[in-house]
Order: sequence, then C-alpha cells, then structure tokens
Amino acid sequence: MTLAKPINKYIDYIDAPEDTFEHYVEKALKYNFRCVFANLQEYETGRAMLEGSDIVLAGAIDFPQGTMTLEEKLARFEEYAACGFTEIDYVLNQGSIENRDFDAIEREMTTIADFCRAHGITDKVIVEMCKLDGDDAAKRRVCEIALEAKPGFLKTSTGRSFGGAKLEDVRLMHEVLGDAVAIKAAGGIHNYEEACAFIEAGASALGASAGIAIVEGAPTDERR
Repeated sequence: MTLAKPINKYIDYIDAPEDTFEHYVEKALKYNFRCVFANLQEYETGRAMLEGSDIVLAGAIDFPQGTMTLEEKLARFEEYAACGFTEIDYVLNQGSIENRDFDAIEREMTTIADFCRAHGITDKVIVEMCKLDGDDAAKRRVCEIALEAKPGFLKTSTGRSFGGAKLEDVRLMHEVLGDAVAIKAAGGIHNYEEACAFIEAGASALGASAGIAIVEGAPTDERR
C-alpha cells in the first residue's frame, strides 16, 4: 500500500524499560516519530530536547491500570493541562468496560472530551478491546459513544493486558467512526508489514515499542 505519510510519523513510540528518559527522547529524535511520552516531572526536559522538531510530547493518565474514578482522572488532567501537555492517552475505566456499564463509559468519555476541547488537548481514549472479545455489540456500542463524545482518538488497547491490537477490531472501529474520530492501534505491532496492515484497516496512529524495527523494515522512501 502507499502510505499518506512516512511510516515513522504514524508511530507513538514507547520506551524500553532500561532506557533513561533522555536516551528515549534521543532515539525518538533520531527516527522522527510522531509522538513520545513524558510524565509531569519529565515534561520540561522533554520539551527542551524536542524544541525545533514536530514530535508530540504526550502524557499518559491512569495507564495501564484504568482504575481511577472520573473525579481522580479529571484532577490529573488539570495537572497535565497546567504543565503544558497538548496530547494525553488515558485508560477508560476497566470496571466499566468489564461490566458493560455504558452509562459510566459515556459519562467518562464525554466529560474528559469536553475538558480536553476546552483546554486544547487531544485526548486518546484507551479501550481494552480484548476485554470485549466475543461481544461485537459491546465494541460497537463503545464506538458509538465515541462518535457522540468526539475524543481525538479511540485506541484499541494499552498493550499491557492479555491482548493487543487486532485488525478486526480496527476495521469495526473504522466502520462506526469513519473519519469523525481517529483510531490508534497499540499492542503487538512488531514490524513494517503489520504496521501497514493496521493503517490499511483504518488506524492513523500506532502505539509501538518496536517503532525502530518498524521504521528500519520499511522501504527507504516510506521512512522519513
């Protein structure tokens, strides 16, 4: 397939456990990924290192647990917004997902999407789709809620649960969301071919700790 942009600009790069924050950002700069992540304490260092690049410095809230209450999440969003973050991945409450509590899911997603719009933040809502496996109606309902709430992205998974991104989930998400809400696939994307398959299925961002391997496996004209 022909990509709309170089493969590296689809990738939200995840650091290796042994990396220092500075080494992580240096690698992101070398490969010019779409996005890297920082916590509140790392923000100023990351911002200074990324100055002059178009790499997004994103935050992550309630990751990967997804156990915070909505009130606790909003308090964290206030902190991240005050720090200067303009993009944040957060995990939708896992209990709400597991119990198919669609009212709670709608309340959380809508409240946070409204907050983020008001503060100029792109919110990326993580749904552990693996916890809804075998229940396409529930997956579709979550997507319909996102279609109403209009977060920046709906994301397939944290990559830290028992299942990661699946092509059939991305296709279902894209069928419901169209171009109204962007899709991020994350978890278990190992190489360039797999990355392209998810993009073709409808993803416009990829969460990947294998970002370097993905880029290095791409044809030269689809790297940078």
